[in-house]
Amino acid sequence: MMLGKTILTACLSVLVLVSSEVSAKSGLADLVNPLIGSQSTPQFSHGNTYPAVARPNGMTFWTPRTGDTTGWIYQYSADRVKGFQATHQPSPWMGDYGQFGVAPFSGEAPSEGWDFEHANESAKPYLYSVNLPEAGVATAVSATTRCSIWRLQYSTMDDCRIAFDVYDDGEAKYDDDKQEVVGTARGNQGGVAGDFGCRFVASFDCPAQVIDSTPKRVVMKLSPGPERVVVVRVGTSFIDHDQARTNLKAEIGDKGFDAVVEESKAVWEKRLSVIQIEGATPEQLVTFYSSLYRLFLFPRLLHEETSDGELVHYSPYSGKVELGEMYADNGFWDTFRAVYPFLSIVDPDLEASMIRGWINAYREGGWFPTWASPGYRECMIGTHIDAIVADALAKGIEDFDVNAAFRGCLNNATVVPNLRCYGRRGLAAYMEIGYVPCDEFTEATSRTLEYAYDDWCVAQIAKRLGMDQAAASLLRRSKNYRNVYDQGLGFMRGRRRDGAWLAPFEEDSWGGPFTEGSAWHYSWSVMHDVPGLIDLMGGEEAFIQKLDKMLETPPTFGVGHYGREIHEMTEMVACGMGQYAHGNQPVHHVLYLYSFAGAPWKTAQSVRRVVDSLYGPGPDGYCGDEDNGQMSAWYLFSTLGFYPVCPGEPAYVIGSPRFGRAILNLPNGKQFVIQADHSDDQNVFVAGLKLNGAELLRTWITHEEIANGGVLDATMSNNPDKTYGKPLTSRPFNRSIESEPSREPLSAIPPR
Repeated sequence: MMLGKTILTACLSVLVLVSSEVSAKSGLADLVNPLIGSQSTPQFSHGNTYPAVARPNGMTFWTPRTGDTTGWIYQYSADRVKGFQATHQPSPWMGDYGQFGVAPFSGEAPSEGWDFEHANESAKPYLYSVNLPEAGVATAVSATTRCSIWRLQYSTMDDCRIAFDVYDDGEAKYDDDKQEVVGTARGNQGGVAGDFGCRFVASFDCPAQVIDSTPKRVVMKLSPGPERVVVVRVGTSFIDHDQARTNLKAEIGDKGFDAVVEESKAVWEKRLSVIQIEGATPEQLVTFYSSLYRLFLFPRLLHEETSDGELVHYSPYSGKVELGEMYADNGFWDTFRAVYPFLSIVDPDLEASMIRGWINAYREGGWFPTWASPGYRECMIGTHIDAIVADALAKGIEDFDVNAAFRGCLNNATVVPNLRCYGRRGLAAYMEIGYVPCDEFTEATSRTLEYAYDDWCVAQIAKRLGMDQAAASLLRRSKNYRNVYDQGLGFMRGRRRDGAWLAPFEEDSWGGPFTEGSAWHYSWSVMHDVPGLIDLMGGEEAFIQKLDKMLETPPTFGVGHYGREIHEMTEMVACGMGQYAHGNQPVHHVLYLYSFAGAPWKTAQSVRRVVDSLYGPGPDGYCGDEDNGQMSAWYLFSTLGFYPVCPGEPAYVIGSPRFGRAILNLPNGKQFVIQADHSDDQNVFVAGLKLNGAELLRTWITHEEIANGGVLDATMSNNPDKTYGKPLTSRPFNRSIESEPSREPLSAIPPR
């Protein structure tokens, strides 16, 4: 891997050997390396992940802690462990909430933690274990959806301890009557209504007594039997302690440690088995299934099941216990691009459940969230739940209240928000003059581009509901991207309210009118009208040359309004692909745009380069923030050989299948098989396609063709056939929006 082979060669060799051995014995779950991405710092992200022991989309994750209680909880470079943490952190930039610590040890606990070595730890999705000789205990933890079970092997029977710590905000105590630790961890980074907090209860299978207690920390002395083994069961809930007990009884009950481990492993095995790949190297197997693990972690569910079998949730939006599903920890700016489209293929029922949860958030708070952690957070731009709903409906996923979803999306498109944590900032100006003015709002050009795409998405929902007038108005607005394109310079650019361009212009300057990027990154952000963008840029040859130039231009950058070098800039340079910054999401569709201009061989060449050089099986395995599964979803799609350039359009652009054979086990019982004849390190170009034995004369495939099952045969070559994919009829989607830019406001529909 380009970004870190120098630091991990020996480690990866061991990892691959171990992984290839256990995969033959144990299956897919043992291929996963949860440590991928953990070799990260605030200055350089290799993923910004932590090793999460969890169930898919679990409510509470469990991880070792080497650093602070929020942010960079676990860093691979650390040589001391401070204990373990129940965590709900989706990203170090968002912080944690409802987090509390669990620390088994003997004797006294040093504030800086205990020495540890990676040779003494094992990380899998269903089990994390580490031996800490200095702490006098070997700890293993497994998880269910909302609970955990721990096996503690103490080195001596003397002074066996365990501490529970709610850190800064909350309380913990030992309940003598119930013989359990009872705590509430209220810490959170966002304003959440009501008495929000993660309630937890912990019980032991041996005698226990309090030896130290403060309002925020309880230390128990345990009296194990002669084998010096203690089993601890922990239940969590965001509702109350009784519900935490209900969750613990339902999910673990009297099960032993090994039984929970095997059950959790089986859950992951089933989840990961939605895709089988053949012809991959051991390194690729680890990278692929670790990416699949990451994709299935977020968003986390927040709903719980009562003893009467009713689904309820504590609402971060209303501050009340409400009925139905609820999810959290999702940045839609990241995940609309590939995570939700991936779920639409492998688990449409889960995607529908998530949308029902987001609709509940809209009903309870009056707006769809733009970043939910656990409720409204001011972070990133656009209202990309619009894209998620449009994409689901376009693919026949409609097991949710479509009318309510449309009202919420139209609310995004027409109502000026009174807070920055939801809706579209600068919307009034956008509706009035056709763009967001950069002299009044930060990130104005990026906002204009993303609002135009979101308008197109809401228009698709409106058309489905027969609201033709609203659809037409939104489609006109979706052409507003043209209003921030400078024909003379050939870039999207900041524009003032009076129509003047922001000056001076530097094509590699980050920030200002752009979000975490420069004009090089955002000039391609017209996913919904690529033919229109090609025309705007001077035709297909000019378009191709512009894409080439992006990859060839040295990776210089101006720090812009940031005033300093941010990690995304550093990572772009490290990627070694010119001005293409794969470590951040705005460019994730860009390499596939070559196909729209009749040069799919350039898509294949560039995509394969990213797949092979910017992802890997070690702790430095990502080339930027993993961000709730999006970096992983890009890899999964791109190794399978197709990508959703425009969510809301039920189709995928063909790239370069990486493996000889990949089988998608679809939820309808059918299989979709991608066979790539002679795909290897040299044969990266698609020379021809057949779908179910018939020649496929286009460089894209529909969602319906995948969902119906079948076989896609790709003939691979080491030499590009530059006539392949050249005819207009073979190019992706083959349509453009028939309308002019609009300054016509829509009539707002009440938000509830």
